[in-house]
Amino acid sequence: MSPGFRDHPPLPRRRSGSPRDRKIEVPGIETDGHPLRILLVDDAPVNLAVCARLLGRMGCEVEPATTGEYAVAMFRDGCPEARYDLILVDMNMPGMNGMETSRAIRKLEGELPSEHPYLDRPVPILILTSYNLGEEFEKFRKAGVNDFLYKPFQPEVVCEVLSKWIPVHA
Repeated sequence: MSPGFRDHPPLPRRRSGSPRDRKIEVPGIETDGHPLRILLVDDAPVNLAVCARLLGRMGCEVEPATTGEYAVAMFRDGCPEARYDLILVDMNMPGMNGMETSRAIRKLEGELPSEHPYLDRPVPILILTSYNLGEEFEKFRKAGVNDFLYKPFQPEVVCEVLSKWIPVHA
């Protein structure tokens, strides 16, 4: 009988305090004691888990969405209280892709009442991608995208992006 999964020795458990669990300081962000609220949109559960864990180590509160349609609904439902400080959207998803999701969110922002905080400071939207967009960059800008975050995620790059965009909105 060949050894199967159940016959495999258990994986070693990570000790608490592992480098993968340590808090990461993000310079230049004043949150007044409130965690940064991020809407994270990706159809791949592994990408959601990896990114959410990294953002959690940076002191962020992450709300995951697995489709563009669900993300738009979450944004719409959270609009009365201006829930999100940043939105991260995967570029390639079935159904609404990153560009379509960004357009729909910007459309919702445009329909908000004149006193809503998002009108003075629209939520930054960043596209998550593993591709170099090159000339397509301008198409995304016109759809309301502010910037891009390239996969695989590097903690120092994510810190830099948060430092760049969160002070704009927080």
